Amino acid sequence: MERPREIGARSALGEAYLGGGLAQAKLGGEFRPSRREDVVELESLERSERREAVVRGIEALRRGEAAYGVLAAGASTRMSLTDVPAAARRLLERAGRAEIHSKAMVPVAEVGGRVFSFLDLFLANVARLSRETATSCPIVVLVSEANAAEIGAHLARAAALPAGDVLAFAQSLDRQIVASAADVERARGNFACERDVDGALALSRAFAGCDLAVPKPGGHGEFLHQLVSSGTLGRLLGCGVRFLSVRNIDNIAGLLDERWLAILGRMVEMGRNFVVEVSRRPDGPAGKGGALIVRPGGAFELAEDPAFAGTAVDPRSSYYINDATAILAVDYLFRIYETSRGELLGASPAALAAIAERGRRKFPVLIDVKPVRLSSGVVAGAFVRETNLWESTGVERELGVDAVGVFSVKDVEEGYEQANAAEQRERALRVRFAATKKWEDYEGINARLASHLARRVLDGPLVTPP
Repeated sequence: MERPREIGARSALGEAYLGGGLAQAKLGGEFRPSRREDVVELESLERSERREAVVRGIEALRRGEAAYGVLAAGASTRMSLTDVPAAARRLLERAGRAEIHSKAMVPVAEVGGRVFSFLDLFLANVARLSRETATSCPIVVLVSEANAAEIGAHLARAAALPAGDVLAFAQSLDRQIVASAADVERARGNFACERDVDGALALSRAFAGCDLAVPKPGGHGEFLHQLVSSGTLGRLLGCGVRFLSVRNIDNIAGLLDERWLAILGRMVEMGRNFVVEVSRRPDGPAGKGGALIVRPGGAFELAEDPAFAGTAVDPRSSYYINDATAILAVDYLFRIYETSRGELLGASPAALAAIAERGRRKFPVLIDVKPVRLSSGVVAGAFVRETNLWESTGVERELGVDAVGVFSVKDVEEGYEQANAAEQRERALRVRFAATKKWEDYEGINARLASHLARRVLDGPLVTPP
């Protein structure tokens, strides 16, 4: 088989992979899948309890103890930005943009003649919450070397925010490795069609373990590692920040609103270090994703599907799926990286890199094979050695992890199209998890929810007056 120009020689890391020295880490120890009764669901809270939690959340904002984080470094492998569908292309044209290089810049909704991207809606959300609560907290944005210039330029042009500094730091890119045919087969669900799978299998049989000169971010575990090594965590500590919200850029429903404030307020009251939002795992292909598991004694942990291989436990037996939306306390990071406020505030760049590395070494290896379209048009199956932000919940025991149940798009989509306009809006605003991982998501029910969610961000209220 002719070698595509992007495929190079087999590196030492590739040899280690083929020899089993670089393998997907498996879950160890005793655990069980989560059950519905394990988790408090946000909608089940008494009105008075929820209101008290909201007040505590606002008080934390007014003390300057929170920051708003978003993950915008993704390579968008399942949502190619060179193959934008007509609906998104029309919005891009109306926004006066010929092309985009970042998933964060994908247009989501048009309101009042203005086109809003994922990033625009996040920034508008922060701005409105800041106005409604009379607060000013920092924004933290993880970008990558591939999209830092585009996102940085957009942030510079964005309307002035009343929310302190925007702290953006860039994740480095790593060369990928061509996966083995067996790993491509296991990742079949990540590919768009059988033709792509067949092409990837043919390349893997010929070039498994070889370097692929299509660089990619090394997983969103780097949000935590580089939050430390870049000095960004030190800057947050210097501002008095104790809690950092984080979510993927494409979860349009994960709003900073009254529900988020209730989650923050309960976290403060209960003394938790990490609170993740989870949803009922839907049936069928939509049910793929990280699972909430329970350790002896009731401690929560998040694990990605590949980590269950060889454990005799099916991740789909977990009632709750990870929504990749959470609030973490800086104390959580102190435990993982074996550090302190004093050490971080006085550390040199070299010392910060060493602190980050001692935490990174604790994280399990994640090998997530994704499709990569080469210049010839053929698709390869490849990966980078990743660490996963959500699997940080298992790198130490008793990290103070909690979970809260929220609605996903799957909880409201049945009969949505037949509902009247008022009911559609009411359903849309109940959702907190509506991720857009591929263009089919973009053009499906998520598109129906987007206009309602965007109008709430732009027009409010995000917080109901007492």
